[in-house]
Amino acid sequence: MKLLIITQKVDLEDDLLGFFNGWIKEFAKNFERVFVITLAKGEYDLPGNVEIFSLGKEKGTVKLIQALKFFKLLVRYTRRCDGVFAHMSPLFALSAWPFTKIFRKKLVFWYLHRSSSFKAQLAARLSDFVATASKESLRIRGRNIIEVGHGINSDLFKTERNLAPGKPTNIISVGRISPIKGFETLIKAIKIVLETKIGVNLKIIGRPVMRGDEDYLLKLKKMTSDLNLDGSIQFKGFAPYKIMPAVYREADLSVNLAPKGGIDKVVLESMASGLLVLTSNDAFKKYFGKYNSILLFEHGNSVDLAEKIKHLISLPPEEKQKISQFLVQSVKEHHSLQETIGRLSDLIKTAHVQFF
Repeated sequence: MKLLIITQKVDLEDDLLGFFNGWIKEFAKNFERVFVITLAKGEYDLPGNVEIFSLGKEKGTVKLIQALKFFKLLVRYTRRCDGVFAHMSPLFALSAWPFTKIFRKKLVFWYLHRSSSFKAQLAARLSDFVATASKESLRIRGRNIIEVGHGINSDLFKTERNLAPGKPTNIISVGRISPIKGFETLIKAIKIVLETKIGVNLKIIGRPVMRGDEDYLLKLKKMTSDLNLDGSIQFKGFAPYKIMPAVYREADLSVNLAPKGGIDKVVLESMASGLLVLTSNDAFKKYFGKYNSILLFEHGNSVDLAEKIKHLISLPPEEKQKISQFLVQSVKEHHSLQETIGRLSDLIKTAHVQFF
């Protein structure tokens, strides 16, 4: 069987979409041939049965030429394939839909977002299936929505950890520099922890992407300076996806400050690496099990976060090891790459298609 994938970028260097190289590799194990249409391509490492077609965004190709090439490729490869997997962008699913109906092929739309635009809702309605990591990650509702896990490559992040006490504790927070990430809460919490004479260092890893994010970053840096935390907090900026396993390996604790909603991939990657984690997103309750009370903090509450940081640091090494092992196993059970891609492949191979 053959599969057509439509995605935004194929590039191991990309901080947001670098993981998708691993997804394509796994799809290639489930299909005879895999064709990928992407807006842009960079560095990648893929097997011989995968063919990449870039629309040329990385070269600055004008949008009209990109669009013409896109529809030409859609016609050619939708006809040749057994199904189409549209990744993240509603526009990809909407563009593919007419051709999947004309050529009687299956359309699976992957979507994972806290917001639900009209385009996303329409794409979901027209697709045979909408696949998502977890239903908490999606505000769209429908009978065709399937929960398949987040597709985390546990082998990539596997780390042997020494959890014996050490000074200082290295904390990381990974994600786009954006007000929704709530970094102010973490900065204030670090100040509180340091005032109790507990040694911690914080690295904030990510970059501004959307309009206004640059101003937010300047605000965070000023706040850090005003609180005299320049020696304890570093803004590391962009980190290519391929170095993220090393980033997690060097840390002791990962903190995520996003509000309730989608299952944030960086939390799962941190768990897969054996890191202790703290998050304010209670959608993680079902993955933390009996450790909910110590791994979840109140959203926006820097005092509660500081107390949770201090508590985790104070735990004996053997207890930290138990939590670490539990978190690794939780990711394997609920969000493994092999299981996720296997479920997606089954949808494409066996789904019953409703024709209009």
